[in-house]
Amino acid sequence: MSRTPTNWRSGLSLTLRLVLPFGALLLLSTIFLVSRSVDPSQAVALANLDIEELTREPRIGTARFATVTTDGTAITIDARTVRSPANPQPGDPVELTLEDPDGTAEFGVDGTVAFRSEHGHLDQMANLLTMTGTVELEDESGYVITMPMLRTFLDRSRIEGTGGVFGHGPPGEISAQSLTITPLESGENGYLLDFVGDVRLLYIPAD
Repeated sequence: MSRTPTNWRSGLSLTLRLVLPFGALLLLSTIFLVSRSVDPSQAVALANLDIEELTREPRIGTARFATVTTDGTAITIDARTVRSPANPQPGDPVELTLEDPDGTAEFGVDGTVAFRSEHGHLDQMANLLTMTGTVELEDESGYVITMPMLRTFLDRSRIEGTGGVFGHGPPGEISAQSLTITPLESGENGYLLDFVGDVRLLYIPAD
């Protein structure tokens, strides 16, 4: 029995309603499988970041970047997602927006500083990582400090916290207008944590 045009269209409509959702699910499954195949433990040097890949896919997930400053500090940065500007071109300096960045700076042996925030901006031209939002910094001596902005230089060993800093450490609670972290001038492993401007310390005796 031949179908009338109306019956044929009804049958085609029913078929599409069944096939298209399954096709969408299959496509989403493929995307997630490809995404999960990326190994975020593989560090990517900033100088070798593949801008052509970012051109094809302006937003990628679970990225890691690593670099070493000219004076020997190793910096590693992880981010939940990374976005590039519109229409990046191969050969252009790297400029990226980071979500949930989490990083470390290793000033030699036993001199690690960890920092994390909600948002970040990595600018290769300026050799600078700027973190904003609720920024938290923690060092190996026991200081835990929060601030609205933290700048980590990628070409030299220097970290700057601005906008008012507050936290606690071995002496007690401390606040200041800003802080800087730089290597020890003696050339030894480690760093100098310097609080600057209206520094206040509430000393809390040890139990």
